[in-house]
Amino acid sequence: MAVVITTEWMKNLISYIRLKKKTIVKFLLVGGSAVLVNLSLLYFFVEYVGLNTAIGENIANVLSMEMSIIYNFFLSRAITFGDRHKEHGMRLLYQMVKFHVAIGIIFLMRMGLFALLQWVGVYYLLNAIIGIGIAAGFNFLAYDTKIFKHRVEDV
Repeated sequence: MAVVITTEWMKNLISYIRLKKKTIVKFLLVGGSAVLVNLSLLYFFVEYVGLNTAIGENIANVLSMEMSIIYNFFLSRAITFGDRHKEHGMRLLYQMVKFHVAIGIIFLMRMGLFALLQWVGVYYLLNAIIGIGIAAGFNFLAYDTKIFKHRVEDV
């Protein structure tokens, strides 16, 4: 299956980016801080906890990713999409589940990519940065359109 990028598709993408410019900036700032949390924890687990084997680095990667996901959810909810309805109770739990499902899909991609890049000898921190960068675009679309979307009564 070939992916074809048409002129119309590019125009729509540019319009979407212009429309979402402020939200994208907040997303990048919040996401950037989550990257720092992720990489700091990864470094801590590998260098100080002693998870410095091939398997240990993968375990450290999983732990640091999950901790940064929880951090990212609450900052995204408060800052990036702070203008949107705040869910409470079971709806908040459901929103967190949706957030984790979206992240989970990207997580699986990142795990495969991490193992592949590790196999070809990419340094573990650079490896994580590459995965984070690829995931960012997919995450923004999921957060904006599915997880923190405007409710009808918000518009």
